[in-house]
This record gives sequence, C-alpha cells and structure tokens, in this order.
Amino acid sequence: MFESPYPIVENPDGTYSFLSDYGIHYSIALFDASFHFNNISIPHGNIVEFSFGADKELPVDQKVTDTILQFLFDFFQNPQNVLLYVCESIDRKQLPRKRVFDRWFLKYSHRDLEKYDFSFSLDDVIITGAVIIDVKNTEREVLLNAFLESYQVYSDYKS
Repeated sequence: MFESPYPIVENPDGTYSFLSDYGIHYSIALFDASFHFNNISIPHGNIVEFSFGADKELPVDQKVTDTILQFLFDFFQNPQNVLLYVCESIDRKQLPRKRVFDRWFLKYSHRDLEKYDFSFSLDDVIITGAVIIDVKNTEREVLLNAFLESYQVYSDYKS
C-alpha cells in the first residue's frame, strides 16, 4: 500500500504504539475475538478485535490515518486473518466513529476484503461495528455463519 508515516512500535504487552508530530501517543490493540465466532480457530490466521486510541484530544492529522491504515493493510497480508471492530459507545459517538471507519474502508481497502456491518441495541446503547474478512479466507463461510449466530444472540438480548 504505502509506507507508514509514523513508525509503529510493538510493546511488551503485545499492543502497538506510535507518536505523532503533535506529540500525541496513539495505541493500537488486537484482542482475541474468536468468542464472537463460536470459538472457531482458523488455520494460520487470527480472529481479532481492533482498537485504537490517543492519549489526548486529536487534531486532524492525515499521517495518523495513513499509519493506522498501513497497520491494517499489513494485518491483511495474511488472507486468513479476520478483523472485528466495535465502535466505542461510552460517549455516544459510535456513529461518527463508524462513518470514519466506513470512509477509510471505501477509500483504502483492496478488492479482496469484504465488510459486514452490524448494529444492535444493548441497554439503550446502540452497538455498531463490522467484520472484515478476505474473500480468499479458506474458512470464510464457516466464520461468517458463526458470527451471524453470535450476532443473533446479541440482537435478541433484551435488558
């Protein structure tokens, strides 16, 4: 794709971080998300939930976007990898976050990635996100069916 504008460092705890020109520290984390897929394990791949954040309010910085997108591009160099992202909802700004991620996907994804959006209400909070999977993933159909089963459980939950 392109070279990451900010160098990304892998931390001892398995997370990643980088520092912007504005002195803002960003973190990227990948958490095991196989439980969202009925604990399926896929050969030679990972099922993760993607998360990123900053240590303070962020000014607009295209280099941050490019750094995060390069990280995701590198992640999908393995077509067996599956990524789930859930837009943080604690501040009720999950829908703007989703729009940003959708815009990134449309602008920068390559043709082999598919995105499956989801949204449901839990305790009067809208939970939104997506699953991104490579069309060449050998377990694609099994994974999508397993996620749909899990999603149905979340969707049917009534608080």
